[in-house]
Amino acid sequence: MKDLIFRRYAELGKAWRAGLSNEVFRASAAFLILTVLFFAIALALPQIREPLVNLVVTAMGSVGAVAEDGSISPTILFFSNLQTCIFIMIYGLIPFLQLPALTLGLNAMVLGVLGAWYAAEGISPLVYLVLLVPHGIFELPALAMALGTGLLVCKQITGRLRKRADACSLSECVVLMSRVLLLALVPLLLIAALIEAYITPLLASLVL
Repeated sequence: MKDLIFRRYAELGKAWRAGLSNEVFRASAAFLILTVLFFAIALALPQIREPLVNLVVTAMGSVGAVAEDGSISPTILFFSNLQTCIFIMIYGLIPFLQLPALTLGLNAMVLGVLGAWYAAEGISPLVYLVLLVPHGIFELPALAMALGTGLLVCKQITGRLRKRADACSLSECVVLMSRVLLLALVPLLLIAALIEAYITPLLASLVL
């Protein structure tokens, strides 16, 4: 069993070196740039900041991870984030449209707008970092991995339709998505959900 797991990680590592890493780094850089851009726009334009904040808060509340007593369900957090990452990768199966890039912008908007709201309200950046960083160091890489995989898959499927000789087949893309999901996304998102549910509230109580 251990040898099988090691072989699967070795195969994922091969895909990483063969082009997945480039897409993940591209997605990460674009995500950072868009987050800063949304932060600057939302901070400079209060007339659009409030509607965006309300939209973000409503969307986050619809997940249902926070109970009436204020406790957070790690199970709901985990499956909600996992579903998001799965859809991001599946979008990559649609050629030409680059739909994973759209989800990149939406997630960057959430972080940027919330950061601008905290800054506009005069809340210490430390509070924002405490609420984001502990689980974010696992959740954000998972998101970047899903985005990079979706972009790579879209590029391969598009290349296949254009008769590019080196493009991966649909079955190879599905295998890659499955490996990323099971070997990378599930562990990262599980750790992130546990931290956000149990550790982040404790840290937040120290700074709020």
